[in-house]
Amino acid sequence: QTHMPKRVFYVKHTTEQVEEEFLLITELGGRVLDVAVEHEIYGYIQVNLLIETAQDARDFARKLAGCRDNPLKVLTDDCHYHTVAAPSEKLLDLIERELQSRGYLL
Repeated sequence: QTHMPKRVFYVKHTTEQVEEEFLLITELGGRVLDVAVEHEIYGYIQVNLLIETAQDARDFARKLAGCRDNPLKVLTDDCHYHTVAAPSEKLLDLIERELQSRGYLL
């Protein structure tokens, strides 16, 4: 995993779209390594996620839906970063194009 190419994507979407975003990435061969926000008071907050499969994506979305706490992105008006790893730069390009086409990329 550490030897895979990585790219940080700056995205914005609703909480309901988290599962779709993660499924898009994992189904194209990517892994969502983390989520981060740039907070006005606290600075850069980053949390490891390790969403590697479609099942991980569904499990995370289910946990999110059943949780009283808000995801980090609500602190920054839904704007957040994901570090994504993939087997090749070509796959990262494809993931980037798909995120862009769905209107998630900022």
